[in-house]
Amino acid sequence: MITGPLSSYLGWDLLTHGADCTASGWTVDVRREDGTARGRGLRGLRDSHGCPAEDCDHTGTYDRTTVRIVCAGCHMTYEISGETDISTGHHSHLGYSLPSRRAAGLLLWPGRPFLAWGRASTDEPHDFVVTAPGVTRVTEAVVLGTITQGRGTRGAVCWTACAGPDPDGKYGGWPLRWTHAAEGLRTVTAAARWISAHLTADADPSEGP
Repeated sequence: MITGPLSSYLGWDLLTHGADCTASGWTVDVRREDGTARGRGLRGLRDSHGCPAEDCDHTGTYDRTTVRIVCAGCHMTYEISGETDISTGHHSHLGYSLPSRRAAGLLLWPGRPFLAWGRASTDEPHDFVVTAPGVTRVTEAVVLGTITQGRGTRGAVCWTACAGPDPDGKYGGWPLRWTHAAEGLRTVTAAARWISAHLTADADPSEGP
C-alpha cells in the first residue's frame, strides 16, 4: 500500500483513448443500485456473504456503484462497478490537482492532508512530492524526494525531508526508498533547500552540502 504524499500520485493509471482520438476529456456518470443480488459460484449457488458484523443486513445482496466513463470522440467506454461508496470533497482535501509550488529550484506537489490532525485548515496542510522543474505529471520515474510534516518533542510543527531515490536506500519503504533523510527542519522551504543540496551533491560529489 502506497502511503503519504506519494499515494496522491503513484499507483494511478491514465485511461486511454482510441489510437487516433484527439480528445482529452471524458463524460463521467455514476449509478447507484441498492439490493443487487450477488453472483453465482462454481456450483450455481449464490455466493454467501459471510459477514461477521452482527448488524449486517445484506447477506445475499449488496449496494452496487457503477461509474461509466465515455469519450465522445472515439467512443472508448469504461465501466467500473463494485460494492463501494462515493466520497466527495474539494481538491484542497485531496492534494491532487492543486498546483505545484516552486522552492529551491524544485517543484513541490501537494499530497492529501492528514484531516485527523486538523491540518486542512492550517497554513501548511499538505505534505509534498518533489520533482525537477518542467514535470507535468508525477510518476515514479520523476520523483526526487518527499517532504512530510510532523511534530517535534514540544509539539511544534517540523518537517522531514527525503531525497535521492535508490532501491537500496537506507530510508523509506515501498514503492520508493531514499539515500538521504533529515528530520526537524523548520519550514517547507528549508526542507526543499536541503533536498536540492543533496541532489546537487549526488550529481557532483565535489559540491557536497
